[in-house]
Amino acid sequence: MRLTTRTTIAVLTILSVPFVHAQAKPEPIPPIFQSKPPAPEPNTPPARLFHDAHYGVSFTIPAAWNLTRKDSEVSTFLLDAPTAAHTTQMRAVATISFNPHPYSTFSGALFYFSVTPHSTAGQCSFQASAKAPRTVTTSQIDGLTFSHGYSEHGGICTESRDEIYTTQRKDTCYRFDVVINSFCGGDVSGVRDITEAELNSVRNRMQTILDSVKFEK
Repeated sequence: MRLTTRTTIAVLTILSVPFVHAQAKPEPIPPIFQSKPPAPEPNTPPARLFHDAHYGVSFTIPAAWNLTRKDSEVSTFLLDAPTAAHTTQMRAVATISFNPHPYSTFSGALFYFSVTPHSTAGQCSFQASAKAPRTVTTSQIDGLTFSHGYSEHGGICTESRDEIYTTQRKDTCYRFDVVINSFCGGDVSGVRDITEAELNSVRNRMQTILDSVKFEK
């Protein structure tokens, strides 16, 4: 068969077009594994100073944290601080009013200040005692040496961890509790377990409160 010049050009044009392989569309990423933008942080109520004139203690409440001086209003002290003596008096508790990690199993953070009147140094230090193999160390808060221990509880995961700080002044035991709560079963509830980096960010928030503690000399 004889090809005309026009037919030859058409055939060569078709042959010169590169062959394009059909590409499969990528499967969508499940929502639980999608990266989420950081939640905007509120700034109310504003940061303010707490002062206990009777016991001469003050510390700064960060912005967007709430404060109450009544037990069981936002929490139950003896449940969150199980090593406290039965005569321990909660003087104040600061609680975060928002969730900085809303797509995780984080459920709350609390900062307690309490005192135990008519306490000995041994009894005060014992409140920070930790079950073996945990150890008790010491920490400096506003130039005072505190015993530092912790307690935690939970079923299939750690649902609450309480960092305990105690020191004796005259006949009174001064105590601070740094409590972080979470819940188990993130895969079931549609959120992921809180990461170590997220836990550290919450700990840093709590540490700023602890670093702001001042004692009247």
